Amino acid sequence: MYCATDDKQNDGKNRKRSAGFGLRLTLVGALVLAACSASVAAKAGEPNSSVDAARLEQLFASPPDWAKPSGYWWWLNGRIDKEGISRDLQEFRAKGLGGVLLVCSSSGGYGGDPVPEGPVTFLSPEWRKLFRFALDEAHRLGLEVGVNLCGGWAMGGPWITPENSGRWLLQSELTVTGPRKFSDVLPLPGPRDGYDSPPQLNVKKVIGLPLDQVDYRDTTVVAFREPGDGNRLSGDRKRELAPKSNRLDGDCFTPARQVMDQTLTPWTTQPGDVPIAPAEVVDLTAKLSAGGRLEWDVPEGTWTIIRTGHRMTGIQVSLPMPGSEGLELDWFSTEAVDQHWNHLGRILLEEAGPHVGKTLRYFLTDSFEAGYPNWTARMLEAFRTYRGYDATPYLPVFRGRLVGSAEISDRFLHDYRKTVADCMADRNYGYFAELAQRHGMVIACEAGGPSWSGTLCMDALKNLGRCAMPQGEFWQSWHFVTNNQNQVGKQTASAAHTYGRPTASAEAFTSIGPQWEESPASLKPTADRAFCEGINRLVFHTLTATRPQDGLPGYEYGAGTHFNPNITWWQQAAGPWLSYVGRCQALLQSGVFVADVLYYNGDWAPNLVEPKHTDPSLGKGYDYDVCNAEVL
Repeated sequence: MYCATDDKQNDGKNRKRSAGFGLRLTLVGALVLAACSASVAAKAGEPNSSVDAARLEQLFASPPDWAKPSGYWWWLNGRIDKEGISRDLQEFRAKGLGGVLLVCSSSGGYGGDPVPEGPVTFLSPEWRKLFRFALDEAHRLGLEVGVNLCGGWAMGGPWITPENSGRWLLQSELTVTGPRKFSDVLPLPGPRDGYDSPPQLNVKKVIGLPLDQVDYRDTTVVAFREPGDGNRLSGDRKRELAPKSNRLDGDCFTPARQVMDQTLTPWTTQPGDVPIAPAEVVDLTAKLSAGGRLEWDVPEGTWTIIRTGHRMTGIQVSLPMPGSEGLELDWFSTEAVDQHWNHLGRILLEEAGPHVGKTLRYFLTDSFEAGYPNWTARMLEAFRTYRGYDATPYLPVFRGRLVGSAEISDRFLHDYRKTVADCMADRNYGYFAELAQRHGMVIACEAGGPSWSGTLCMDALKNLGRCAMPQGEFWQSWHFVTNNQNQVGKQTASAAHTYGRPTASAEAFTSIGPQWEESPASLKPTADRAFCEGINRLVFHTLTATRPQDGLPGYEYGAGTHFNPNITWWQQAAGPWLSYVGRCQALLQSGVFVADVLYYNGDWAPNLVEPKHTDPSLGKGYDYDVCNAEVL
């Protein structure tokens, strides 16, 4: 069975497939097929071509440029100059790298020593001259260049306005009795309404800010006749509301199975349930004026009014290079991607000039590390587009109310999570890929994590499938290793195989610890594990840019295994080590992965692939791929 899918066809089908309430599929990991060949043959002389033994022998003896590894080339704190750029690129080429991934950032994070601020700021005239010079040098040396589309990570900057930044759902409620004329300002939600779990990473810095500092905006106002206490969730169902509504944070070490399972416990009708009829939920949005004032003739009875809105998460770009400080964008919005592209992507393309699509081949976004956004200004419109019905009558479910029944309320939350995942896949990664393609570029994104928060409602395979060069990461230290397997290695490889991408890339050898102590002897087993998981393109992390006048060992980024001309074994061992990696990648990229089994991962969000493991029913010696509903 050929498992790759046509993206253009999927874009149309995506909206029809989930019309109406989501259909729960309970057989996670159901065995769908024995023997799945899941890759696409590229043009002759490129990865995944049909090759004979003589050609393989030639590739092994002399790996071509397309098979050579790349690496994160950090320009830290603007401490760069032409001399250092030339030396780095010439050394990289001489030792066997095929390209670099340019990443601009500040320093001092993740255990690194602060790097003194250099002579240039992000996008300044001086920075642009050095950027053009670096592309000219890379072209002269025959090196491929990718650029991280941010002056830090993941996507954002000073041009991202509050309305186009990441958003959180908020709600407040008010009970009134009719008949009466209601004319008053509705209460605002609390700034962390519904978010009771300890926030992770940068979220903790902004979650408690007053509402007037986080750009609160209304979405809609609804009211319903109060049916009584039997309408409120309690017990296990109340505890399960936070993960089911994407308001339970969890760090990037939360196991994939746990992330999915905590949303999948079915809600069933219990004695005493008194649900609200969807048809009896009244939409009052048109009666809400600026400032939150509601004018409404309240009918007889006791009514609950629920005001639904959203605030910006306030998440900032991580470790921004001077000049790139600002908000992270809204990950569910094409308008936000446009704003980011127009203020950064276009500038980089203009500066690159004739190198676009040639020496400058791709843009990258790093792993998602911006808390857990769960809303966007056009969420209700997106919901109708993807799911085929209006979410408005079901918004009280976010407040812990039953609408229709327990089962229907659960199905609505299922559909909401799916919509969040679809928006991230199509309106961020998919749209980003479309913008790049217009200019002869492609995207390479760590679109499936591991991410902060680990509980974000993403379909990791779908995100990665939107990228021409899907990428994950693996660590040299113990981080993100489970049972001696990398957290997202199999996930990245499965996305590449099932979506027909010739390469499965990985940010390689990331580490927090004694990075100077590593050598090929310790790095090779880590690389081999990734190759066995299906990774076939390493992006070394990290090749920090060096200036000769900064001496030895120079300055380094804190979270990476150091690999540049300043390490003690560069002249003696870097070449043979890169030759080994290049040979492995030449063979792996020339082959077509044939899995014994294709597992179907389910039709829900969050949807993540577990680290590589062998199901006992499959047995030792067999390998597999994992697919999602879109591919199936």
